[in-house]
Amino acid sequence: MKFSLRWLKQIVDLNGITFSSLADKLNVSGFEIENIIHDLSANDTVFDLTTTANRQDVLSVVGLAREISCLFNRPLMYKLYRDSLNINIKGFNLSDKNISLLDLSLIQIYRLNNTLSPSWLQYYLISQNIKPLNLLIDISEYIYLKWGQSIHIFDKQKIHCSELNYSLFSLQKTNSNLFSKQNIELEVLKYDDLILSTIGFYTNPRIQCDLFTNSILIFGQVCSKQYIKNMQKLVNLSTDLSKKCLNQGLRSDFINALYETVQLIGSFAYGTLGKFYGYYKLHYMPKIIILEISKIHNILGFTRSNFCGYLTIQEIIHLLESLHFIIIYDESKNILKIQVPINRQDDIKRPIDVIEEIGRIYGFNNFMSRLPFMYNNLSVHNTLINQISQIRCLLRYLGLHEVQNYSFCDTLISNTTTGVKVFNPLGQDQSFLRTSLIDQLVINQQNNLKQGNKNIEIFEIGKIFKLNKSRIRSNHIVSFFEFLRLSGLIANTAFVQRSWSHKPEALSWFHAKGIMEDFLDRLQAVIVWKNIKDLNESYFFFKLAKLLKINRTAIIYSMNNQEIGIFGQLRNCYGISAYIFEFDLIKLIASIKSFNHINSMVYPYSYYPSLTRDISLTLDKIHSIDLIKQQISSFNNSLIESVEVFNHYKNDSTNCYNVGLRIIYRAYDRTLSYDDINRIDKEIACLLSKYGSY
Repeated sequence: MKFSLRWLKQIVDLNGITFSSLADKLNVSGFEIENIIHDLSANDTVFDLTTTANRQDVLSVVGLAREISCLFNRPLMYKLYRDSLNINIKGFNLSDKNISLLDLSLIQIYRLNNTLSPSWLQYYLISQNIKPLNLLIDISEYIYLKWGQSIHIFDKQKIHCSELNYSLFSLQKTNSNLFSKQNIELEVLKYDDLILSTIGFYTNPRIQCDLFTNSILIFGQVCSKQYIKNMQKLVNLSTDLSKKCLNQGLRSDFINALYETVQLIGSFAYGTLGKFYGYYKLHYMPKIIILEISKIHNILGFTRSNFCGYLTIQEIIHLLESLHFIIIYDESKNILKIQVPINRQDDIKRPIDVIEEIGRIYGFNNFMSRLPFMYNNLSVHNTLINQISQIRCLLRYLGLHEVQNYSFCDTLISNTTTGVKVFNPLGQDQSFLRTSLIDQLVINQQNNLKQGNKNIEIFEIGKIFKLNKSRIRSNHIVSFFEFLRLSGLIANTAFVQRSWSHKPEALSWFHAKGIMEDFLDRLQAVIVWKNIKDLNESYFFFKLAKLLKINRTAIIYSMNNQEIGIFGQLRNCYGISAYIFEFDLIKLIASIKSFNHINSMVYPYSYYPSLTRDISLTLDKIHSIDLIKQQISSFNNSLIESVEVFNHYKNDSTNCYNVGLRIIYRAYDRTLSYDDINRIDKEIACLLSKYGSY
């Protein structure tokens, strides 16, 4: 739709705001401005504005003025009603089955003088490519452009020559000759037997005003958009009036538009005003939205004016109140209860819609471009399931197959001192709950060897059970514990072949350890490998001493020196080149330190060239590379894009370290100037005077 800047200035205070800043603000807020024409003769700027389907409320001059008033925090030049008003009008009875009309008003004006429109009104119509005809028709077009409301003006004498009897107005369903399909009934407004309007599609052209009109009937209507859409689909036809009804402005502005229509006619055509008759459906039910403050902070992030902080509660409330929202802040729950104004009922329905409005009014460009942290609404249990699923996928990717064994085991395998005995076992081999997953995996391997399958790569995730006996005073306290474990067994007699002429070789200890290191690296677990002289020193894995070669066994620790796993080679009696591993799964997951990209900062890519400085520094044991990087950062130079170490070695003769650093400088909005380069060289010279040279 076309808009005139001169027209907008009559409604909202735009003093000191240039058109370019206005256009930029509207573009950032989700609107598109195109086809800008600067009319120097009229001291005006005309432009086209398009918006999304849910913001039809701005496709009128008043609607756009309201939006600009909120975006720039500027007052409107005169009062506009924000809510639907019940004016003192005569009730107008329509059928209870009416589905097409939401609002209807009828007003008579007598003894008026229909002339040509004033020059200012003609200018606005011409700027919208509308040809002026006469005052009454032009006012109807002007009201639609300004308010987005369909106000029609009929020649009263062409309806009936004598005084109109309002009891003869009726809304009926009838077959209209407007459509070829004769069995379709549409709702029409009649006076006696004369059709005045087919609701939402056309008005009777025989009762339009001309220059000889001296008595009029003002017909204002707000149609149900759903009714218009259904009828359009049914008859496969769209008219100019139906398009206007679908693009109609806020229903709450209907009374404003009707008042101004009467005011303009009274000011330029004079006449005697008759009574108001109207029909209104109750339509405004306040919508309440509950919004958590933490959700606003999580989605919008830090503001640029306060890098280490979010929008304050006062700022959020002020922004929403500028949009005429009614706010109640619940400090105990840290939430906002928000009542949406009537003019935003159609597009503000969810908490995320309110957050979008806060960001739009404050300015999305005023927030840091930090990707949001995604809160997981799932429980801790479901989060653990997801992490275990990730471990399963990773082990399968490395070529291992998952197995599942019974939680029951034989007394010959289980450690009877810590085993949990079953009181009524189904058999001797199920008399205890297992204390390790490794025992069952070894049995799986032995069964495969009997079948001639020498290559086996398996893992299992499951629970183990332990008995804990303690004594408090004279009482013996027995408690049971269960732990979630990850265990695996790898045996392969033809794992690697040096060349085509060599025979395949079995999996070695180093190959098997490499598989485990690959698994832990991909999992991003921060661990430490340690050899062990006696498995009895291990708190968790001492029971595996009978299975493993002690000189081919390593314990895996977390960074806080807790045992989380074991890796080793089975004794030869269980097969050649067979290796096992077992982890406390909960501790393994706790050792994962994921470097998540979601916490990264996002900066715009610069189209301008960079400047690179390579420097060589000589550091003693007192100074570290991290200290040098901090010192470079302390230059407070916004042109520094990155600092990287490209060379690092120790000089044994001087017992010092030689470090090569590459500093890249770049501006995001311009090419570096001579002043920038001189400043950079001075900073580097200061650094080199302490540690080294180019």
